[in-house]
Amino acid sequence: MKFLIVGIGSIGKRHLRNLRALGYGDLLAYRSSRRDVEAIEREFGVRSFFDLEQALAEKPDVVIVSNPTHWHIPVALAAARAGAHLFLEKPLSHTLEGVSELSALVKQHNLKAMVAYPLRFYAGTQKMRALLKEGAIGQPLYVRAEVGSYLPDWRPGSDYRQVYSAHAEMGGGVLLDLSHEVDYLYWLFGPPENLTAQIQNTGALEIDAEDNVDILMQT
Repeated sequence: MKFLIVGIGSIGKRHLRNLRALGYGDLLAYRSSRRDVEAIEREFGVRSFFDLEQALAEKPDVVIVSNPTHWHIPVALAAARAGAHLFLEKPLSHTLEGVSELSALVKQHNLKAMVAYPLRFYAGTQKMRALLKEGAIGQPLYVRAEVGSYLPDWRPGSDYRQVYSAHAEMGGGVLLDLSHEVDYLYWLFGPPENLTAQIQNTGALEIDAEDNVDILMQT
């Protein structure tokens, strides 16, 4: 099976390490930066491409989309048209533009597509879902989920204010970057019938995306 990883940042490298550990050796990489190309090729045994069409011409079976959020849909559309299955880092996108087209292509070509929300597969959340289905604790009336992370610590050696996570138009901000909790709450309790949210930028991090969000959902 041939894999194409799009975006070789920290997450893309993690995917390469995992694929190598699982025994997959036919690995391709599409990237915009030529930094450390030879070192990465040696470490992971990957072939690098700097043109997406050329990379897709190698006919990968699966494309792993791990570039910045605002590029997810354009890359996924091209990959789906090429007949590749898709694994996309969360979130799917920062807007709904192109999402319906992508869904139609996936169905048309009978592809498998998944957004990376791995907390659904953790033993704890799996057990929680099983207990809820069994009615082990009765009918839940109130659930609280919290998550916090300090953006300057995410990418050591980089100015956090310059990366996509700091810019709303690129898909940054806590609502999308830290959306795992929203996903597993949907998974455990279903989509909300009513929702209200307070979104803030406190200014503490000097970024233009939101840095604090409170969401109240009623199912």
